[in-house]
Amino acid sequence: MAHFRVRYATNNGRFQPCTITNDIVLSDTHPTAFPQNRGRSHNMLQHDRLPVDEDAFFVDIWTPNTDGIKPVLFWIHGGSFSVGASGDKHNDASLLSKNADIVVVSVTYRLGYLGTAFFEGIPQQNCGFHDIITALEWTNHHIEHFNGNPRNITIGGQSSGAWYAMALHTSPAVQHLFQRTMLFSWPGTMQAVPQESASDIHNHFCKVLAQQTSATITNADIHDILITELRIGKYNKKQYNFLVSFIPSEEPNFIAKDFFTAIQKIEKPIYLQCTENECGIYVYKFPIGKYTPLRVITPFLKRYCPENTYEKLKASRKQTHDSYQTVVDVTSDILFFEPARKIVEICGKKAIFNAFTYPAANKKTQCCHCFDLPFLFGNIDNWETSKIFQGCDFSAIRQESIVLQKKIANFVNEIY
Repeated sequence: MAHFRVRYATNNGRFQPCTITNDIVLSDTHPTAFPQNRGRSHNMLQHDRLPVDEDAFFVDIWTPNTDGIKPVLFWIHGGSFSVGASGDKHNDASLLSKNADIVVVSVTYRLGYLGTAFFEGIPQQNCGFHDIITALEWTNHHIEHFNGNPRNITIGGQSSGAWYAMALHTSPAVQHLFQRTMLFSWPGTMQAVPQESASDIHNHFCKVLAQQTSATITNADIHDILITELRIGKYNKKQYNFLVSFIPSEEPNFIAKDFFTAIQKIEKPIYLQCTENECGIYVYKFPIGKYTPLRVITPFLKRYCPENTYEKLKASRKQTHDSYQTVVDVTSDILFFEPARKIVEICGKKAIFNAFTYPAANKKTQCCHCFDLPFLFGNIDNWETSKIFQGCDFSAIRQESIVLQKKIANFVNEIY
């Protein structure tokens, strides 16, 4: 079992396209992340706080052994487009690589506004997404050195990483770089931002930034950029009803306006997985009790779940007689399960859907968003401080992890 940290590109500056490296440059430094603020779920998940650097163009590679050529899983971490890194302990894929007998490549890419910006004259739109493409190209060119098969690459991701994986899956420009796709907790109601709206966001960002510094956005101190991200992120959610602070923008030939339409032209297999109570990690924060009236809850939910929200709440409430559970069930269904089922309906036999269920000890967050990640990676010990796992039997989780990893191995080896 071996782990490598490798530079996949050189840094050409803020908003500039990175340049793919033509050779293998191993890193002996500690893991770094692109600049980011603390994520909204940090207190529940207890992610690493890695050193940040605008030159963090690295992939982490885990390879089980040198015995033959292995399928490759190219992994895109989640984090609401604004947090995370491949070097975070929660993304350690050593056991997944070993147990599934695959090579795992995990990419670190630009985040937040620096990764999603669009404005007139920008050197590169959606920098974070193009970082991922560059890393995927690097993987195609060099993964054989790590016993990976460049002709058998599965792209995968979780949450916003799954969103990026879907963008890759439906992009005409990158179809030659992979063979199949895995989406974990894909936020399917989230669509790319129209360029006009993205340009307005940029103008507002610059206005807010100017209130605290005279520097331009291309040379402002990263601390000022991150402070502005916090302020403009709240504005974006209110102004545009964003679920997260920053979302990539539409980009012809790369990021489709409508994934459901774009996927109709794609023949590649796709695997989708949702956790049983996806939205438990978000709903637990709100003052919703068992007997909170639905009329109090509905106006809030309509921001994110506008379609027949009240009717679905009433129907679910009759089954559970619990307003809190009703909100978890309805939001999880609308934001995650329904889009996944729609993809399965469109793709037919090309699609596999798995509803991940496990009896969580935390009755508030339940089997929620991110709950399946330690099962996927097998890195159970790295999640012991995470509040969503408080009270869980970690020995039982280790056994269930093997079951999920077997599903992953079967999919990347086309045994399904």
